[in-house]
Amino acid sequence: MADKRDYYEVLGVPKDAKAEDIKKAYRQLARQYHPDVTKEDPKMAEERFKEISEAYEVLVDTEKRAVYDKYGHAGVQPQFREGNFTWNDFSHASDLGDIFGDMGFGGDLFDMFFGGGRRRGPRQGNNLRFDIEITLEEASLGMEKEVTVPISSKCEDCDGTGSKSKRSTRCQACGGQGQVQRVERRGPVQYANIVTCPTCRGLGKVVSDPCPKCNAIGYVRKSKTISITVPKGVDSGMTFRVPGAGEPSHNGGPPGDLLVVVHVKEHELYKRDGANIYMNWPIGFAEAALGAKVEVPTLYGQAELSVPSGTQTDTVFRLKGSGLEVFGGRGKGDQFVQVKIQVPKKLTTEQKELLRKFAELDDTKKGFFSRFTHSK
Repeated sequence: MADKRDYYEVLGVPKDAKAEDIKKAYRQLARQYHPDVTKEDPKMAEERFKEISEAYEVLVDTEKRAVYDKYGHAGVQPQFREGNFTWNDFSHASDLGDIFGDMGFGGDLFDMFFGGGRRRGPRQGNNLRFDIEITLEEASLGMEKEVTVPISSKCEDCDGTGSKSKRSTRCQACGGQGQVQRVERRGPVQYANIVTCPTCRGLGKVVSDPCPKCNAIGYVRKSKTISITVPKGVDSGMTFRVPGAGEPSHNGGPPGDLLVVVHVKEHELYKRDGANIYMNWPIGFAEAALGAKVEVPTLYGQAELSVPSGTQTDTVFRLKGSGLEVFGGRGKGDQFVQVKIQVPKKLTTEQKELLRKFAELDDTKKGFFSRFTHSK
């Protein structure tokens, strides 16, 4: 147990943290290290995900947490027993399943790490993930968009029964529950694991004349067009939910949700940092020297920028409120314009003559630099 980190440290919560704080911390970390969406090294992310899930399973349970606080990691091992508590009691398995469902990963992820589903009766259909790519302008203004997603639909040939004759019988292997218990012994310890019934594939029923169109599943894949609203100010990696637009339940529960993951395209002119945007903009030598009113583009049209006389290249100006909407908040960010003084490559004879006269009168090099150029 010496190589295990403290569970409170793993979740980043104090030892007197409330259950709500523990759940909140776990949700944030689970989103960050989930294998399907993490930007971290996949192998490291998987190990980290297992670690935070293990910590959550203990700290969210009052009895397990009390044993952990008293005995440390040794107290929550499978072979440890105190009173009526054993580590094999997954009393908060449904909480984990709900959290994974809220994040759009369905029950498969829970099965992967913890060995099968544990809830019976009607279950909500799986959530669907859909990635969209939008422009920075669309992110700034928000938009209504229709997307086409592949989704399960009840087979019309068999009316969802999976049978050509539309008849089915209760699965004898699981008694119609869709789940079976498997017992495994490791040394002196016996483990009970609840898994999806392999005979009926979790449906709780079997058919003798499988429907050829859906292969006895009762559902087929179809494309469905869904209208979504992209809120103002979204950024890459953000996810928003469309309730009830996910997979239908296969045993009478409500449908899942559609989780839309946003990707904002790189812009050729602007760089984004939260609600603020940054850009470079060219100005002429005369405009910088004399001062000028310069028009610059923004996400919402043209804006006038006041350039004072004597402006130097790389000077940054701020256009207040010309950035993006603050997502989930109020107001807008700003647009920062860094001016770049452009030196003309070709000059007319008149322009050259004027610049020569200017150079003769130019005293900008005098002062500080003159003491390095005087005669000895």
